[in-house]
Amino acid sequence: MKILFNDILQYSDVPEELKSPALSEIYNITTPIMITLNKESPVNSIGIGNASKDSDFYITFNDAEATQLYVKFTDNGLYCLEKTVIASQITIQTTSAYAGRIAAGFACDIPTSISKEPGFNSTAQPRTTLSGQVVRGLGGYNFRTVSLDSRYKIGSNIMSEIQKGYKYIGMGYPFFIDLSTESYKLPFEKLYAAESDQHRMSFESGVKKFLYSRRWNFEERF
Repeated sequence: MKILFNDILQYSDVPEELKSPALSEIYNITTPIMITLNKESPVNSIGIGNASKDSDFYITFNDAEATQLYVKFTDNGLYCLEKTVIASQITIQTTSAYAGRIAAGFACDIPTSISKEPGFNSTAQPRTTLSGQVVRGLGGYNFRTVSLDSRYKIGSNIMSEIQKGYKYIGMGYPFFIDLSTESYKLPFEKLYAAESDQHRMSFESGVKKFLYSRRWNFEERF
């Protein structure tokens, strides 16, 4: 999986609605979004949440080659570039009239074990009457979960990105995730999700090298 730990747009002049972890706090887009970062930073991915289905995103960086990225938005999650660029400004044009959150930064590629555990869940609470009839649960929402295991795949570079982004990770900000590599065994490729224990992230080591393991348990957020 590819996951964005350090969202550098949190330190930019992007509109506050696009920094919010709640995708329901939308920003209405009427003109291109011009983003200035607080410093030159490596970028190899863009996270997009709550935009119009199948909308087009055209992202331009101010690196030496004026790199452009085209994204067809299909689901909340992470969209990766073919290379890493060093940029201090990002321009976003889109056919979507709104977006809930946009993120950017250096996505970490963490290989996962063959075993995958996807799930579909609901917070609705139906009840059964004494006569055996089901009374539907009012309210609630449906969400996806996935459990993935990484055995000794978390090196020093990944640990560094976690440390850089932990201010917002610890505040409960969900992660933008790309599961394209795992899609041969999963029913979805993109995910915007929180980790079940991201307030106390611990890692397991069992080899002499700087390599750690962790089981990731993600719950979709909106």
